[in-house]
Amino acid sequence: MDKFQNIRHIEICGGIASGKTTFASILSKIGIDPIYESFQSNPFWEAFYADPQKYTFETEISFMLQHYHQIKKQSADNEIMVCDYSFLLDMAYAEIGLQGSRLDAFKVVYEEIKKELPPPALIIHLQCDPETELTRISNRGRTVEKSITMDFLRSLNAAIESQIIKARPHTKIITIDSAKMDFVDDKTSQKELIALVLEKTKKAQVI
Repeated sequence: MDKFQNIRHIEICGGIASGKTTFASILSKIGIDPIYESFQSNPFWEAFYADPQKYTFETEISFMLQHYHQIKKQSADNEIMVCDYSFLLDMAYAEIGLQGSRLDAFKVVYEEIKKELPPPALIIHLQCDPETELTRISNRGRTVEKSITMDFLRSLNAAIESQIIKARPHTKIITIDSAKMDFVDDKTSQKELIALVLEKTKKAQVI
């Protein structure tokens, strides 16, 4: 466990197509090492979107363990990292898709991970309305995501909000409305957000 106590990582938490990967890419430009979720390598990902109720357990357990492994694997240089995913998001998915003993089993694994990995230095919470998310999902044209519904996005966003509320008393959190703030193309917005992140993490950088 001692090997991983100095891990410093930022987690980006938001719904589907809220801008998590884009935000991580922006922070990578100032020397914060990005860790991108390799969702294509999850063997259950496509099956989950085809039938979420049937394949939720194995999908969520495997994604959580994948995230855990990625952070441990890329922590050797002890530099601060930014993940385009969050364990809070893993829990949000689990709570809308699992119940009973399966949810209990997920939480047991979740608590074991929390024992080994330190809490994130910062969580960047990207709020985005489901209408905007669904439009973005349609625009990026991933065949496997065609089955995503507005109701699912609403449920996921509500579950994320619940996790953020629980985490806020003991975790540094920045909340950003990614539907209104254009950090994709607007350089001024990018600089403002970078400055905010650096302030919260107290990482000396020249913008």
